[in-house]
Amino acid sequence: MKQCKNISNADIHITGGFWKKWQATVAESSLNAVYDRFSESGRITATELHWRTGDSNPLHIFFDSDTAKWIEGAAYSFYYRKNPDIEQKIEAIIDNIERGMTDEGYFNTYYQTVEFSNRFTVRQNHELYCAGHLIEAAVAYYEATGKDRFLKLMCRYADLIERVFVTDPSAKFRTPGHEEIELALVRLYHATGEKRYLELSKHFIDERGVHEDAYFDFFNFDPRYAQDQAPVRDQQSAEGHCVRYGYLFCAAADLAKEYNDDALLAACERTALNAMTKKMYVTGGTGNMKHGEAFGPDYHLPNFEAYTETCASIAMAMLAQRILNADPDGRFGDMLELQLFNGALAGISLDGEKFYYENPLEQKPENLEFMHACGASSRPIERIKLFGCSCCPPNILRTITNIGRYYYSSDESSIFVHLYGASRAKFNLNGKTLSLTQSTRYPDNGKIRVVISAKEPVQATLAFRIPAWCDAPTVRFKGSIPDRIEKGYAYFDRKWENGDVIEIDLPMRIRMIEANPQVADDCGRVAIKRGPLVYCLEEVDNGKNLADIRIAQYPNFHSHYEKDLLGGVTVITFNGTRREWGDELYREYRPARKKEGFTAVPYYAWCNRGPGELECWVLK
Repeated sequence: MKQCKNISNADIHITGGFWKKWQATVAESSLNAVYDRFSESGRITATELHWRTGDSNPLHIFFDSDTAKWIEGAAYSFYYRKNPDIEQKIEAIIDNIERGMTDEGYFNTYYQTVEFSNRFTVRQNHELYCAGHLIEAAVAYYEATGKDRFLKLMCRYADLIERVFVTDPSAKFRTPGHEEIELALVRLYHATGEKRYLELSKHFIDERGVHEDAYFDFFNFDPRYAQDQAPVRDQQSAEGHCVRYGYLFCAAADLAKEYNDDALLAACERTALNAMTKKMYVTGGTGNMKHGEAFGPDYHLPNFEAYTETCASIAMAMLAQRILNADPDGRFGDMLELQLFNGALAGISLDGEKFYYENPLEQKPENLEFMHACGASSRPIERIKLFGCSCCPPNILRTITNIGRYYYSSDESSIFVHLYGASRAKFNLNGKTLSLTQSTRYPDNGKIRVVISAKEPVQATLAFRIPAWCDAPTVRFKGSIPDRIEKGYAYFDRKWENGDVIEIDLPMRIRMIEANPQVADDCGRVAIKRGPLVYCLEEVDNGKNLADIRIAQYPNFHSHYEKDLLGGVTVITFNGTRREWGDELYREYRPARKKEGFTAVPYYAWCNRGPGELECWVLK
């Protein structure tokens, strides 16, 4: 098992291109937009603990988690753009937490203002979930600013949780209903060096699925909903609520590495592969069941009803990253890339101010409007600024501001390059410093130039992910091919010197993807991909009745970059056909179809030009 770590935000800089633009959007627009919505909805003021029954903006059990994720995302942004105003807002929230925390170290805006006597009694109420996000926020803020007040407050909270769940158990449940604190405690351990926090995380993992706990009634008390169906090490498939699953196994992957626990790592990989090969949309989205925001049966992947929560894609990306730290396997690197560029990024508008909770693969606005009218769906036709359950907006913010952490894993003698993008990163290998600078227009272009900087020669292994979507890659160092290709990575083992250059070319052939015949919605249809991006058809480019478009036998695919469209995207044009139809409901079959040209755009950028039809799968 590898003992790799993610690169620190202090040691990587996104220098240009795709993610640089997104980071600027978040820093300039999203952080204030989300803060303002959270203030208006009462999430920020809730930390003052002044709310009383009858006041406006009733508190919810998960408000603390929303605020905490906003703090975490803001903290990461400080690495590339200082913002005294945002930092002052964070300090004001920390002031409220410090004033409101009980003498024993408890802080929860819902319980302290609504039902304090019931704390640690209702497993379903997100209590430890909120604590976990507060801990993650405190760690991120401490690492970004060096200020430890928030961190110390959360250590007190973690100490209390250890006491009521382990030392002198008085809590009425054994494990969190919504996982999150498990991975947060690992982060707290790394920030403080206090091993008790690592052991507390392990305790929650070891206890899960061992005892019959308080199950969730709306899921018919099925233990799979909260991953209680078996001990974590014995679980065979991805089950239940998708985000809970992802966060649980993120912690399991962290602990597997910390304790060299092969069985725990095997469970992470086994269940993730089950999700990837049986229950994941072509966009990377997970959650084929709206009821319970959950994994459903294998191959049940309806497109219009897809739930595919933004947070679920983020959780899967987080899990892939952690597995890669222990086992650099290109399958998980591919999943990481797929989620970040597609499933997760579709959750935010190009201006950074509006969001999707669900990310469908098919949309007909008139159908959705009817479903709204009869109460069959609450999914908005366009992205909106705030949801009642608004976990996704701050989650995508913290992902984008923290994107550099996903690029690499390294130990004392190796560097694994998982993602490509214009960037500069610094590593310490056996006491020597080595830096990598990536120059590329990825994902618009697959050519990458990696330049080594080192004051003295450094013996190291460099491994570069070869994406599964690329069927004709080239990786060269001074004209030489890699020493070996292993599990989707190209390895070079040598002594590196200042100025050494690795040239990578990942040709982005436009591909048509088909689904297993058991995926009924996609039979006879194909999805279009170019490089890491999934493409879609929108009504604004192609007119109505997108479901009737058929790709021609010889589609003459062509890609070109349009700098003034959707913030600058590579579009794909192709030839196809569509039926001409009047108002009649049925008619005798006519084989004739009208030939037309059609345009596909990246899925992440859909619905940024007003509402309209969407199709990700096209007739072939």
